[in-house]
Amino acid sequence: MTRNDEYDEELTADRAEIASILEGVADGVRAGDVRLGDGANAVSVAMPDELTLELELETEGGEASLELEIEWPASDAESSVTSIEEPIGVEEENEDETETGKPVLAGATDGPQSMARFELFQDRASEWRWRLRHRNGNVIATGGEGYTRKHNALKGIRSVVANSPDAELSEEFSE
Repeated sequence: MTRNDEYDEELTADRAEIASILEGVADGVRAGDVRLGDGANAVSVAMPDELTLELELETEGGEASLELEIEWPASDAESSVTSIEEPIGVEEENEDETETGKPVLAGATDGPQSMARFELFQDRASEWRWRLRHRNGNVIATGGEGYTRKHNALKGIRSVVANSPDAELSEEFSE
C-alpha cells in the first residue's frame, strides 16, 4: 500500500464532537464516497453498494472499547482510494475569522471539487454560526441563526447540504 492507501487518526473529544465525526462518515457512506482527514493527509474512498459492518464492544483492564469496522473487497471495481488536494467541508474559524487549525476528520465527498466551503465560527456573543463562502471570498449564504451549541450549527449545515441539491428556484413577489 502506498501512503495514500492508508489513513489513521486518533482523537480525544466530547461526545458531541465524536457524534459529528460519525455523522460525517455516515453521510459519506450514504453518498458512496467518504472523505477522511483534512489538508495534505486527506483521502477519499469510493464505497461500493454492498458493505459488511462489524460492531465490537470490549471491556478489558478497566477500559471499554467500541469498534466499528466497515469492510468490502479491495478488488471491488467501484472502490478506489484517492488523495484530496484541497480540503472539502466545514472550515472552523474563531470570532476574528482566523482558522483554529482543527481538522475536519470525516465527511462525504461529492465528486467534483466545490467552488465554495462552509465556515463555522463563533460570533461576538459566543453563538455558533455558519456561512457558505465562495473561494473568491464572497459570502454566498449565511445561516441567519445563532446556535448555543456547535453541534447544532453543524446539524444546520448538514441540513442545508442534504436539502439543497434539488431545491427549486421560486420567485415570490409581495404586492
